[in-house]
Amino acid sequence: MHCVQRAARGGRVVGWVLCLALLAGCGGGPDGNEYVDYDGTTLVVEGTEYARENTMDPPGTFLPGRVVVQPEEGKLDDAVALIKRYGLTLEGRSAEGWLLAKAPDGFEMQWAAALQAKLGGRSFATNDSAQSPTPIVAAAAAGGDAPVAEESVPADEPSASDVRRIAIERYERIEQAGGLPMTLTATGQPLLLHAKVFDARKESCRRLPGAKPGEWECEAELMMGLCNGDCDPADEEPLPKGERVAIRWDPAQRGFALDD
Repeated sequence: MHCVQRAARGGRVVGWVLCLALLAGCGGGPDGNEYVDYDGTTLVVEGTEYARENTMDPPGTFLPGRVVVQPEEGKLDDAVALIKRYGLTLEGRSAEGWLLAKAPDGFEMQWAAALQAKLGGRSFATNDSAQSPTPIVAAAAAGGDAPVAEESVPADEPSASDVRRIAIERYERIEQAGGLPMTLTATGQPLLLHAKVFDARKESCRRLPGAKPGEWECEAELMMGLCNGDCDPADEEPLPKGERVAIRWDPAQRGFALDD
């Protein structure tokens, strides 16, 4: 209907061509309800418009119809209620307090923006239609309330490339925060250390007692430049340093991340 009105106002054939080209074109868009309307590629939720962003992050212009919803603490029940109210499908939930919802294809990013605005926290479109983020508990077919199965966290330990990437990222974060303040125990002299990891080599990984699935402590040998005060650690000669790195499985990224 909206496309027809635009074409009529413009009085030009190009309006009809544009309507046919839209993902939710004239007469072929998804059905809404009393709370939701789909206007071309714009989602309208209770009167608020959420336009499709022109972005390459996540990659591409077409996503697989899944939205991960990580509401603010205490709002999980509100999130489930909104998903049902807006006509989306609850496909799963996790013990960590996030949900997986099925939205119409082409409206993933719009729904992520709308749900984040309503619930706070984080919501984002996924990139993989074949697999949902891990770990996920599938919602029961009837009503979507009772969990029936859970995908396991990968049993394999972090790879050498994972450990290298995360060890480097750890010190990049410290440097972005301005360095690492320290005090010499013997003299009380304050120090501000700057560090750069040029390379990191995985030695081993182990699970600590009481660790959850996907949590690892890995030992690595870092080649690191280190200096104190107003200096650039990238100018320092790299020296070896052994270090333990805490790593966890991140279900949102479906990969290993720094456990901070």
